[in-house]
Amino acid sequence: MRKVLLAVFMILLSVGLVAQTPLQKQSKDARQVVMKATKAVSDYLPEFTGEANPYVSTNKAPDIVIGNTRYDLPSNASVPNFTYMHPDGTMGAVWTFGLADPSFPERGTGYNFNDGTAWRPVPTARIEQARTGWPNYRPYGPNGEIVCTHTGGTDGLLFSWRENKGEGDWNYFYLTGPAGYEDLLWPRLITSGESHDVIHVIAAVDATYQGLEGALLYSRSFDGGQTWDPQNAILPGLAAGEIYGVGGDVYAWAEPQGETLAFTFGDFLADGIVLKSTDNGDSWESMKYYEAPIPAFGNQTELPPHGGLDGHQHAVLDDQGRVHVSVGRMVLAADGTGGGFNYYPYSNGLLYWNETMPPMDSTALTDSILNLVNVNPMYLLAEVFDNEIDDIVGVARYQASLTSMPQLVFDYDTKIMYAFYSALTLGFESATELNYRHIWMRFSEDYGATWSDQVDLTGDVFHMFSECVWPSASPTISDKVHIIYQSDNMPGNAVRFEEHGVNDNDIVYLSVNVVVGLIEQPASILSIEQLWPNPATNETKVIVNVNKPVKAEISVVNLVGQEVFSNSLMLGYSGPHNIRLDLEDYKSGIYFVRIKAGASASVKKLVIN
Repeated sequence: MRKVLLAVFMILLSVGLVAQTPLQKQSKDARQVVMKATKAVSDYLPEFTGEANPYVSTNKAPDIVIGNTRYDLPSNASVPNFTYMHPDGTMGAVWTFGLADPSFPERGTGYNFNDGTAWRPVPTARIEQARTGWPNYRPYGPNGEIVCTHTGGTDGLLFSWRENKGEGDWNYFYLTGPAGYEDLLWPRLITSGESHDVIHVIAAVDATYQGLEGALLYSRSFDGGQTWDPQNAILPGLAAGEIYGVGGDVYAWAEPQGETLAFTFGDFLADGIVLKSTDNGDSWESMKYYEAPIPAFGNQTELPPHGGLDGHQHAVLDDQGRVHVSVGRMVLAADGTGGGFNYYPYSNGLLYWNETMPPMDSTALTDSILNLVNVNPMYLLAEVFDNEIDDIVGVARYQASLTSMPQLVFDYDTKIMYAFYSALTLGFESATELNYRHIWMRFSEDYGATWSDQVDLTGDVFHMFSECVWPSASPTISDKVHIIYQSDNMPGNAVRFEEHGVNDNDIVYLSVNVVVGLIEQPASILSIEQLWPNPATNETKVIVNVNKPVKAEISVVNLVGQEVFSNSLMLGYSGPHNIRLDLEDYKSGIYFVRIKAGASASVKKLVIN
């Protein structure tokens, strides 16, 4: 096994989730800042009146710029699948191309290709013959590639494909929505099968449809889009009565693993939901990763500030077929008038969940804005790194957490999981007194139970005046993890939020050396990662982490050493396991939960009220 090779970033290593003293100083003021949530957009806002910014950012020497655009809204929330490294080491990447502001008549898919040695010259035109947006890129067929975009009209989704990646003419076909709702928007694309010849797409209808205020529809094709089965289906967990509706881009696919597929959905004031199929999309099961205070909430009643989701999410399937989710944390509120929702733009925290864990809820996430000391730590992947010198000077609008836009990648050889995200970064600020965002990373060697230190991947002198956002990572890796992101010199967004004038954006390729090498551990090493809640009343959930399958004994011991409960259980895979303990028959007091396997044991104190 291999050891970490991140020497180029060693000077930037953080100390993880440490005390947030400067942020705590700002917590009171941050709590007073609240904004109205903005509806998702699918096109450039025609009422934009800001001045164009002619500045061209060319001073970032280490960056490998593979494309450019002045249309700086690649998504309303979750980042699409923009890049993929093929098995032969070649790589394709896409983005929303558009240079002719303010109306961008030539908007479409920007595309570049790496032949395994270098990227081609920056393209000067889109790949389609029609105006499009929101591209997704994936392999298609034995050696081909496919791109899915929306047209913003009755043509629905446009697919561009070719048999041999990186060469030849593009071919095209369309997928429209149901009759009367043909305009499918904000698509997400994956392909499955040994030859990547099965097409799966989810996309939204931005209208009242089948009792939903916006619906997410699933379609699948085995024959290159000639037929679809199912076509425009609403899957279990996403129907009227289960959710209120679906907004733009608040969903994301995990990369398929064999016949196993999964995607996530989660929005402001809504449940966080995972849809999972183990038969290539024939059937689906629904599970919740976040339980909102009021399911299917449509602002019918007042909701005070509470911890929830920002809609920017991503998912990955591990080698056991388990779903892992990361999503930005957002403090939200609603006045009950039906006039929209409020959010707190200084909300801090990147959240994590996998299907061995209980769902998150607003109690576990709390209503704190910046200071996350009371947030349940098993759900907290990252937060703004406090350098103990600088304060936050200002926050640009993305309708996202200060730590958000996550990407998860799983290395199936080393069993290491990577998390990349865009985070507000102290000490880097613009002339307009806004903090820049940088691309950060952490990794986990134990299926998300613990995480490495935070690393700022763009924290060098060349990125002192760089806004680094919208990272998209290839799910396939070599000796490196491959990422593209979007960068300019101004924090915030011009197209959606009009934070500044339209300016030049670079599409940047970033590679990160893989984490290599763990010290081999003896079998059956155990740890209790979390008891929650603790103190507890009726029940507690025990998160037990093992490095190899093992038969274990769990017991509850009182203060005088008596076992008041014991049981045997088989922990049948490496990684975290979720165990529920019923406490209704126990007296109040202090107890100890003990997990034992052979000579290996771990103990945690439990308080029962």
